[in-house]
Amino acid sequence: MTYGAGCPAKSLAGHDKDQYFIILSDEGEYVTVSNGTTRPVADPKRKNKKHIQAGKTPIVRQFPPTDEEIRRELINYTKSRDCI
Repeated sequence: MTYGAGCPAKSLAGHDKDQYFIILSDEGEYVTVSNGTTRPVADPKRKNKKHIQAGKTPIVRQFPPTDEEIRRELINYTKSRDCI
């Protein structure tokens, strides 16, 4: 599975289970993720790769993304796939 920057990811474990994030960076066994609200780009969450399910294609193309852009893209992503 790829964990590329800009790809969507669903949390599978932890207090944020079933929430969607955008992967900001890949750090070996971990990734940093942001959802633009509870986890802004300025304070991303560090998650173990085995606790997330990553999407295949990036939905955020501009880096570094803004919190507003992340929120907008996650809303579009979840609506288009009936993830809610």
